[in-house]
Amino acid sequence: MPEKLIIIGAGGDGRNVAEIIESMPDKWELIGFLDDDEKKQNSRVNGVPVLGKTSDIAKFHGYCFLVLVGNPNTLFVKKRLINNVGIKPEQAATLIHPKAEISKNSRIGSGTVVLSGSSIMTNASIGRYCYLASSVNIGHDTTIDDYAFIAPLVGIPGNVKIEEGAYFGISSCVRGGVTVGRWSIIGMGSVVTADVPPYHVVAGNPARVIRKRNASDFEI
Repeated sequence: MPEKLIIIGAGGDGRNVAEIIESMPDKWELIGFLDDDEKKQNSRVNGVPVLGKTSDIAKFHGYCFLVLVGNPNTLFVKKRLINNVGIKPEQAATLIHPKAEISKNSRIGSGTVVLSGSSIMTNASIGRYCYLASSVNIGHDTTIDDYAFIAPLVGIPGNVKIEEGAYFGISSCVRGGVTVGRWSIIGMGSVVTADVPPYHVVAGNPARVIRKRNASDFEI
């Protein structure tokens, strides 16, 4: 019997994932969205009902949840939301597209999404509540911590360390052995050849520091 699933966040990523879930009826039954946008209340988004706001999560007992909120500048909102609404590990759905290639010796945390065409090589470790978009390549022995967001066509080779909440823009890549600090942003198309400090934005080829983010903004 398919598990009942609610998506938190009816933005672009939420709508994309909703279509995937609807194509997997043997595993998931999509019940609807929860979203804090007043304009979306009591409406349908791409045919899927908006059931209420994130504060209504307690009304849905026995359901699984996927949290798909935030953009490069507000990704930390996802962590705050999960903490505030009290989603338990057993309630966090893990979605792996049937056309993703996952090594049997890799690990994927609860609440993480892996989309079509992505590959995760042997002994890689992906944390909780991460998002790996389409055609992402993760090399062997790479570690990705919780809340990381990897946009389409990103290349991450072996032995890379990606810390909590790091964001990779479309078509960016890193050199093997690099560490990307927590809550950093890698610009679209960037080539990262050296470690990226926490709370920094880098871009270019080779990637250079554009600005530093305020670490206090990420306190939960």
